Amino acid sequence: MGLSQIVAWTTTATLVLAATACSASAAVTRQVGLQLPITRGTTPVAPTSTTASTTATTILASTTPTTAPVPIVRTAGWSVPLATLPPGGGFTSVSCISDTFCIATAGGADQGGATGTVGAGETQSWDGEAWSNPSFYFPAPSPGANRQPIMPTITCIGGPFCVIADGSGFVANGDGTNWNAPVPLNPAPALATNPTNPGSGHPGADEAAVSCATRKFCAIVDNSGNAYTWKDGSWLAPQAFGSGTGPSAVALYASGRVGVSCPATSACTAVIGTAILDWNGSTWSEESLPWTPTLADPSHRASAVSGNPTAISCATSTLCAIVNGSGASYRNGAPTWSPTRTIDPSGMLDSISCPRVSFCMAADTDGFIVTWDGATWARPIKVIPVATVHTGIGTSVSCSSANFCMVMNGDGDYATFSGPTDG
Repeated sequence: MGLSQIVAWTTTATLVLAATACSASAAVTRQVGLQLPITRGTTPVAPTSTTASTTATTILASTTPTTAPVPIVRTAGWSVPLATLPPGGGFTSVSCISDTFCIATAGGADQGGATGTVGAGETQSWDGEAWSNPSFYFPAPSPGANRQPIMPTITCIGGPFCVIADGSGFVANGDGTNWNAPVPLNPAPALATNPTNPGSGHPGADEAAVSCATRKFCAIVDNSGNAYTWKDGSWLAPQAFGSGTGPSAVALYASGRVGVSCPATSACTAVIGTAILDWNGSTWSEESLPWTPTLADPSHRASAVSGNPTAISCATSTLCAIVNGSGASYRNGAPTWSPTRTIDPSGMLDSISCPRVSFCMAADTDGFIVTWDGATWARPIKVIPVATVHTGIGTSVSCSSANFCMVMNGDGDYATFSGPTDG
């Protein structure tokens, strides 16, 4: 069964989660302060200013005793940290197409822990004021069954039209509330398993990324080096990438997040470990990264794979940005990528969202965000706490415009940003 059999919409739409080139200079200060309370079941507090780089004078003290307070400053433009009621598994991805429409997806009872157990695939939708009850796109697996879903990722475009891809090789679509039954992706060409791949059921083994340029074009990649393309109502033959040739070929593998961004039906760029894949409208090809894994700080996170790119976003077919460890690299018209520049000195960046050329936001594992204004990166600002239950998943950020972004960790703690009105 193909995705065309489950798509019920016909209007085309443009991709709202684009990206931009991001260049180099960033202050090395990480802004900290007193801890703010995590308020459950409430709506975001209206920002006191539209200037994102200015710290508000009001700092709210914590009402929740902790042994290690999380330093979060109430910053202009940002709500206080809030929280949904987490579903059976940790939140793995969020996608926003406006300040009144965001979808967060989750799956797995303990994705970040040692057991890596998996529960139902769930989504929650946000209408600008409150979160819905969980909407299930995938039931919990029965005992002994294939462990699905694993680390689901979501992308939404106007309509709304949303697509979810699982690391277990399934894809589902819907309007954010109602979901069609997931269908399996066609098997990719078989390559020898990478010896560093821990195998299904282990943390970091099953990751995927999805991007849709229109309702009729989407691309999916996974961290085993497979690329899937849905074009004009049908799936093209998947492609597999690895090292070596013939019987000795070994599949790519990257522990942790991978990324793909499709600004057009004829242009996608994906990042899988230390490889970049490019789609030209008819086929995928591979290029090498412009840096080596040793450029990232290997001591910051024992569980992190040093140097593995974690996210990519492309504003146009010629302009893309990658976050990698504590830095960013970009390609703007030229075939080569810029050297990695540090933008988050003490952080491990998990995601990036750039709705236009003059605005980017990247988020790291510790709940810090870094913002690009078209010329420079601002210093990191902490907006949500570190996940304490569903650890190891990372932080997701999605910006529908320069006027609205949402940042969420694996526990479901989130904050919203309201910036200047787009002009």
